Amino acid sequence: MDLVTEALRELSRVHALEIVVTTIVVMISLIVLTPLLSEMARQDRGMEDVWIMDSGCSRHMTGHRKWFSGLNHVSTKEYITFGDNGQGKVMGVGSVSLSAKLSLREVAFVRNLGFNLVSVSQLLDEGFEVRFKKGACCVLDAEETLVCSLLPFGQVFRVDLTSVSGPARCLVASPSADIWKWHRRLGHLSFDLLVRLSSMGLIRGLPKLRAEKDLVCHPCRHGKMVAASHIPVSQVMTSYPGELLHMDTVGPARVASISGKWYVLVVVDDFSRFSWVFFMEFKDEAFGFVRDASAEVEKRES
Repeated sequence: MDLVTEALRELSRVHALEIVVTTIVVMISLIVLTPLLSEMARQDRGMEDVWIMDSGCSRHMTGHRKWFSGLNHVSTKEYITFGDNGQGKVMGVGSVSLSAKLSLREVAFVRNLGFNLVSVSQLLDEGFEVRFKKGACCVLDAEETLVCSLLPFGQVFRVDLTSVSGPARCLVASPSADIWKWHRRLGHLSFDLLVRLSSMGLIRGLPKLRAEKDLVCHPCRHGKMVAASHIPVSQVMTSYPGELLHMDTVGPARVASISGKWYVLVVVDDFSRFSWVFFMEFKDEAFGFVRDASAEVEKRES
C-alpha cells in the first residue's frame, strides 16, 4: 500500500513538472513569435503606406485609391506590364501628395498593383534631381533644396508614410480675440500700447496680451484719414458783385431764438464776400430772403 501511494505521488510530481515545462514553452513561444507575427502582419498590411523608388518604372503608379487627391478616368484602354509578365489596367490618372514639398503628378491608378512606385525618370522630367549614395537616396528640387529622403528597405529605397497618413488638416493662424476685445474696450487704443500696458499690469482685469503683427483696425484707419473735401480756391472767379451768391440754411435749432425763429439762412456774395444772415420761423421762407438779398445787390450796383 505504501508503494502504491509513493508511485502515485511520483506520477503527480512528474505530471506537474510537465505542466510547468509546457507552460514555459508556450510563454517563450508567445514572447518570440508575437513580435515576428506582428512585424509580418504590419509589413503585409503596411505596404500600401510605403512608396518605393524605382528606376525601371516608366511612370508613377499605385494600386491604392486612397492616395489620390483627385482622379481623372482615362478614356483609352491602357495596361501596365509587371515583372512577371502580368498586366494591370490603368483605371485613372491623378495627383498624389507624399509630403508638403513633394507632390507627384500624372500618377497612374493601376488595378491589382500591390505596391506604390515612384518613377525616377518621371521625377527627372518634372524638374527634380535624384541622388543615390550608400545607405540613402535624396530628392532635390531645381534649387537643390532637399525635398524628400528615402531609406534603404532590402535592395530598394522606400518612403514610409505610415506615421503621416490620416485625414487632411488645415491649420490657420488667427489673431487672439482678447487683443481685439480690449482694443475696442479701451477706445481703440493702439495695439503696441495695449500690449505694453498688459505687460506692466497697470489695469485691473487686463490679461497678458502678446504682440501680433499686421493687425489692422479699419475704423481706426478711417478715423485717422486726413483729406480735404474741396480743393481750396486761391483767386476770385467772379468779376462783379451779385454774379454768384453762396447760401445755406441751418436748423431747426434745438432752442428757438427770442423772436421764435428756428432756422437761419446765410447768404455770401462770392465777389465782395459780403454776407447776410436771416432768421426764419419756417424753412420755406428762404426763397423770399434770397430774392430780397439779390434785389439789394442789384440796387447797389445800379
